[in-house]
Amino acid sequence: MKVDKNTHEESIIEETADLAEDIVIEEENQEMTLGGKSKKDKNKMQKLMDEKQEYLDGWQRARAEMVNLKKVHAEEKKMFTTWGKQSLVEELIPMMDNFDAAFKDEDAWSQVPETWRIGVEYIYKQFIETLENNGVVVYGAVGDEFDTAAYEPSEMIKGEEEHKNKVLKVIQKGYKMGDRIIRPARVQVGE
Repeated sequence: MKVDKNTHEESIIEETADLAEDIVIEEENQEMTLGGKSKKDKNKMQKLMDEKQEYLDGWQRARAEMVNLKKVHAEEKKMFTTWGKQSLVEELIPMMDNFDAAFKDEDAWSQVPETWRIGVEYIYKQFIETLENNGVVVYGAVGDEFDTAAYEPSEMIKGEEEHKNKVLKVIQKGYKMGDRIIRPARVQVGE
């Protein structure tokens, strides 16, 4: 039997190629079953891990920004509320001054019928309580230590040493909200 040389070489080449292919497939299967990964798979896995970390970092940044934004929003809301209250208090101050003026003239005030006096004094007390409940402090009393930040001197009066830098007379009461002076108290001060 005569074997054709070309056919034989083709047959050997085919068998070698098949064998090489079988070896590659077998190596890949072995790596898969043994938990090993090819370089291509490792690169793909690393890329996925990097991507996952990037998404996690982005999510954490977004969450932190949201927390900070909520804090800023709460502070702004508080600030606007304070400004609104202060604006209302500034409008109420002239009415409070009118109450104070009515009470200062003791002779005229004593001539008002008692039921009216009691009613007006009660309304005044409610105004003061409402202001205090909203963080407003009415200040300025005779004997207070004079402070240029909280008091506006209308007159400096020479007198005894013990009255130096003391409030001698309150012309208009002062109003403040927290540390903010809404209106300084106008006073006479001892020199």
